[in-house]
Amino acid sequence: MIKNPSKVIFILETIHIPLWLIKDLCWLFTWRIAGIIIAVPTVLVAFYMVYLTKKDKNRLLPNFSIALWILANANWMIAEFYELPIKNYSAIPFVLGILVFALFFFNPQSTKKQTNKP
Repeated sequence: MIKNPSKVIFILETIHIPLWLIKDLCWLFTWRIAGIIIAVPTVLVAFYMVYLTKKDKNRLLPNFSIALWILANANWMIAEFYELPIKNYSAIPFVLGILVFALFFFNPQSTKKQTNKP
């Protein structure tokens, strides 16, 4: 059991960004092996963040949307690296990510601002 999930989530959010940037840098320079190697923890961290925030309505859907985006992005990268005919399948998680975020954005309960009452 995780003793302090907020701290773990903060650490994962902090690690997640450089992982994503390194993956995209590998893609840019066509470093195939490094790109695939770094894509695995990037996708796993994104989905682990979804799991950890499953009870937090203000973080779950945005994190899920981001995880779908990273999954689509990794698929697209691999398709380009090896000229595979799967690039267009990236549209599925991209569109799902947009729909998930729209659910979050247009759901008044999800976007309620926390108020500090004295």
